[in-house]
Amino acid sequence: MNKVLTVLFACLLGSSVYAQSNFGKLQGNITDAKTKVPIAYATIQLEKDGIRKGGTFTDDNGKYVINALDPGTYTITVKYIDYQDKQVTEVEISSNSTKFMNIEMSQTSVEDGGGQELGPIVVRAGKPMIEKDKNSKTLSAGDIAKLPTRDLGAIAATTSGANQDGNGGISFLGSRTDGTAYFVDGVRVVGSSSVPQSAQGQIDIIQSGIPAQYGDFTGGAISVTTKGPSRGTFRSFELISSSPFDPYKYNQAEFSSIGPLWVKNKGGGDKEYVALGYQLAANINYTADPSPGYGGFYYLKDESLQKIQDNPIIENPNGPGFVYSSLLLDKSDLDWGKARKNVAAYVGNAQGKIEFLPNKSTSLTLFGSYNQGQGNNWNYSQSLMDYNNYSNTTNQTLRTYLKYTQRLGETSEEDKEKEKALFSDAFYTIRLDYQSSWSETQNSQFGDNIFDYGHIGKFTSNRVPVYQYTEEATRFIDQKGDTVTRAGFFNLVDYGTNNITFEASDKNPERAKYTQAIFDYARAAFGGSDRTGIFSDDQVIQQLGLLNGFTPGLTYSLWNNPGAGNNGYSKSQTERAAAYSQGEAILNLVNTHDLQFGMYYEQTSFSSWGIGATNLWRLMPLLANSHISSLDQITENGYIIGGQHSYDDFGTFTDSVSYNIRVDEDQQKTFDKNLRAKLMDEGVRDINGELYSKTSYIDINSLDPSTFSLDMFSADDLWNNGNSYVNYYGYDYLGKRTRKRFGLNDFINDPQNRNIGSFAPVYSAIWLQDKFQFKDLILRLGVRLERYDANQSGIKDQYSLFPTYSAGELANISSGNTPDGRGMTLLNGYEIPATIGDDFVVYVNDINDPKKVLGYRDGSKWYNADGSELSNPALLAQNSNSGRIQPFLVDAKEGLVNESFEDYTPVINVLPRVWFSFPINSEAQFFANYDKLAQRPQNGAIFAPINAYAYLETNQGSVLANPNLKPRITTSYELGFKQTLSKNSAISLIAAYRETVGDYALVRIDQSYPISYNSYQNLDFETIKNFRAEYELRGEGRTSLALNYSLLFADGTGSNVNSAATLIQANLPNLRSLYPTERDIRHQITAILDYRFKSGNEYTGPIWGKTKVFEDAGANFIISTKSGGPYSAYINPIASVAVGSSGRQTLDGNPFGSRLPWQFKVDANFNKNFTIKKKHTKDQYRRNSLDLSVFVWVQNLLNTQNVENVYGFTGLANNDGWLSSPIGVQQAENQVRTQSYVDLYNAKVNNPYSYSVPRLTRLGVRVYF
Repeated sequence: MNKVLTVLFACLLGSSVYAQSNFGKLQGNITDAKTKVPIAYATIQLEKDGIRKGGTFTDDNGKYVINALDPGTYTITVKYIDYQDKQVTEVEISSNSTKFMNIEMSQTSVEDGGGQELGPIVVRAGKPMIEKDKNSKTLSAGDIAKLPTRDLGAIAATTSGANQDGNGGISFLGSRTDGTAYFVDGVRVVGSSSVPQSAQGQIDIIQSGIPAQYGDFTGGAISVTTKGPSRGTFRSFELISSSPFDPYKYNQAEFSSIGPLWVKNKGGGDKEYVALGYQLAANINYTADPSPGYGGFYYLKDESLQKIQDNPIIENPNGPGFVYSSLLLDKSDLDWGKARKNVAAYVGNAQGKIEFLPNKSTSLTLFGSYNQGQGNNWNYSQSLMDYNNYSNTTNQTLRTYLKYTQRLGETSEEDKEKEKALFSDAFYTIRLDYQSSWSETQNSQFGDNIFDYGHIGKFTSNRVPVYQYTEEATRFIDQKGDTVTRAGFFNLVDYGTNNITFEASDKNPERAKYTQAIFDYARAAFGGSDRTGIFSDDQVIQQLGLLNGFTPGLTYSLWNNPGAGNNGYSKSQTERAAAYSQGEAILNLVNTHDLQFGMYYEQTSFSSWGIGATNLWRLMPLLANSHISSLDQITENGYIIGGQHSYDDFGTFTDSVSYNIRVDEDQQKTFDKNLRAKLMDEGVRDINGELYSKTSYIDINSLDPSTFSLDMFSADDLWNNGNSYVNYYGYDYLGKRTRKRFGLNDFINDPQNRNIGSFAPVYSAIWLQDKFQFKDLILRLGVRLERYDANQSGIKDQYSLFPTYSAGELANISSGNTPDGRGMTLLNGYEIPATIGDDFVVYVNDINDPKKVLGYRDGSKWYNADGSELSNPALLAQNSNSGRIQPFLVDAKEGLVNESFEDYTPVINVLPRVWFSFPINSEAQFFANYDKLAQRPQNGAIFAPINAYAYLETNQGSVLANPNLKPRITTSYELGFKQTLSKNSAISLIAAYRETVGDYALVRIDQSYPISYNSYQNLDFETIKNFRAEYELRGEGRTSLALNYSLLFADGTGSNVNSAATLIQANLPNLRSLYPTERDIRHQITAILDYRFKSGNEYTGPIWGKTKVFEDAGANFIISTKSGGPYSAYINPIASVAVGSSGRQTLDGNPFGSRLPWQFKVDANFNKNFTIKKKHTKDQYRRNSLDLSVFVWVQNLLNTQNVENVYGFTGLANNDGWLSSPIGVQQAENQVRTQSYVDLYNAKVNNPYSYSVPRLTRLGVRVYF
């Protein structure tokens, strides 16, 4: 009884995040080879890479079970007295499934039934064509090494019903690509999912029949299991390079090592085992162009670029003024290259695992991995002539976990003949994991020296007083207190600039040349003197010069001019801490039940900080001197007081009245106060040689960048009333990480700091699953409960930023029960219609003076004053006094208050899962599943920090996240049949249906107050119908083939979260009909063909002399073809590639009613293995040879040009029809130079990324030692 309670307690342990068990199970029967009688109490030993991984004894019926096995390849050894030992190798265990392995044993002597000492019989397990308890696709380390790809998405895309889009996203059965989950050793990935190939032990791809322990995705899962330690020490080193074949220069080096650290009972036979082992793998990659485009890219010839850089501005050849010299470029100035310039990327991965086995039933695993990538961020508009100024991003991902696993209830030597307990073969596992992903984007020259970003040079302004001659008699009280009247005098009215000079900085030399050109022209006009004739900033800008903080404009709205560069600095961090536990036990009833329990808990923290570094130079002049911007004068009783009248030595007024500068400390900005204090403390002098004082004018553009620091600003300075220069959450405004929670008051009432906390949602789940076998039927029933809490406050009512009165409150208001007395006459002569509920929001004629009820709103349904439903709420706005919508606000002052917000209501989803397989006979089986899945909203759609509300009116046109979004729900059905055709081949037929409700959609919140805006709601709906046919031919001579076909119909009201943007722009925000989504790839055929010569006695290839030419050589091909995805055709062209093009297109037919061309692609991997040195060693656990593998890996072997994007007007990838349209011709003729516009437009319109990748060839060498 105690044992039963212990097992039950272990199974019920649990707490964590959304992880998966990642364990498999081995089960079977041991029988006599001749009599078929079960062999009771036989000893089962299990090893993986030479390390004991478990063992058991068969029961009275010859049955054995071993649980909690990491995925991988195992060796089973069976022993029983008077029987010859049997060893089965290459037994493949997959996660979340049971491997059935029945083994027959032979007696040692036919005559007397025993007594002979013979070695074990060794057989290979092989892989059955039909596996009863498996519903995922599994690739072993050997399978992975053969493939001509290392991209997880591309590997997953070989599965029937899976498709990889042009951005690398993977869609399972037509689901959105953001519905795909990635796991490493059962841990849901944050940041990079990259794992060195030499560390990949197994990849599982799951898209249907999803076990209950999986959650928080609505598409499919890609799960990587890393290798573990081994009894022997094995190492490998690999080099791969494409440099001999192409300009993309893919180069990678990888090292791996596995082995023991402590062997316990060494030399003790069966008692020997590895108590402590390790696994280590690392790689580093350099690629000159990590994302090749088909056909190559245009860029300026070196001499043309240098000419533009040296002389960026020229006199307008068509009239007065100046123009960018790049406006005269034509195709003779352009060059072309296959690879992009200045986009080299470096990526490094390192991961390790230590496994401690204190005894045969317990393991403790510590895992850690680190990934870092760095590279420049390519921008198409910059790529022609500003490619030297890309921003640079560094990404880092740290992942670690500690996992403890213990088996309970296993049969031991002492109790092997006892009656089996009610619960047996149990285990539990507890895992704690932590992940952190960092990202930093910056100008690689300036880094976090943010004041260097926008500095172009020193602008010295000669500031002088501006006097106005006044004829009119004016009365004053002068500085002596005398009352005087002046006429015909000079009156000081302001201070201005009569000359500006410029000294170029070395910070941004390309930009400085724009300004230098303007000042050189100006000096030349004055004969080369210090006089420039430039006396205002506007003059510099109008002549295309650049002030500090400014960047050059575009060439024909197409290409960035040299020096545009990167203008901001940003960083972000995502952290996730999780605890996970799972227990499993076998319930021994008439039919055994595999009971599985688990609980998850996770909290993720998202933080970000970014600053418009260049634009700070525009902000600082606005913040400086604001408290000394006026003259110190007042008018009382018709007399001007405060003037300094000019008198000669005899006390006679001469000609002018001057004034001191008024100091208004209430208007002084924090930035000015701190900057001024620094200048005064350090004794800095202004351009006139005077020490800075409290009233000195600070000429920002004359100061060096080193003068400034970010802490001179307040947060309020940087937010700038919503025209912000900074954006952050989870950091303070200075960019320092904070880990506190902050609310509305922390932002509104603290202008110095305006703190905003991280987005820290909480996700948890609990699940129960029972898998049992009734005769040949295997049935798995599960239920998963998921709880999602966005853990944030959000606006209560998307249609009003401020609290409103409801219809049920009008009676109290009419009785005078309001703070300000507004609305007391609303019910005079008016009765609220019976159709209006008490909680309906009231709309009136005027917020400040409500006299009349105009209508009501219930959620997003609108009603007129008579209670009839309105189709267009604009009628209520039109009938108001102001012509704007007027909700009856509780407080007409319209301040943000806590009453406008509410905490997120956690969502609990109950998600049943059913899967079964039913063998008709040994060669055919039916299988079916029903899955209900949920997935939390993406951050960008749900996270709405308080600044988004505080500055809503300022940021008109932006999208406001909806903090009340709920998880989307997908229901999936699948029915399949699998039939073996021969011992080496089988075919499967599968039909599936999926339905997603409450998906995330961009919507227009029309007639909201104070402004209408775009946000997100759970509105999109999608249906997916799929038929798949799969054929597998395994090991037929030299050939293996996996072939699949998929027929898919994916219809929905939106392809992605922002699909409705074009409808909103076309003023059709409510148009929601089912159309093919962008993932509606109607037909898809994929084949993996492997042709391989074996070695040794199994070699069947040609022999030249004594040389087996193709021994241990082979080729692996991924051959895929698919019909084109849908796109929308239009009847009118626009300038599609112009930056900021605002032209609207009219649909030609239905949305997504046209199709891209079919695609065809062949990837190949050719390899040959060599044994280059024999090692004569007596240690069975050491490699006895030095092996070498040489391979050539080719993507897009035939260099097929596959079209992935086209322009809606022409249906072509290389021409949008703009230049040949009448309006396009007219626009070209109106440019500075027509041919230049045409040539530069054509250079951009044929985007290489409208096609799939070109042929990529890589040569690799891998050494095992």
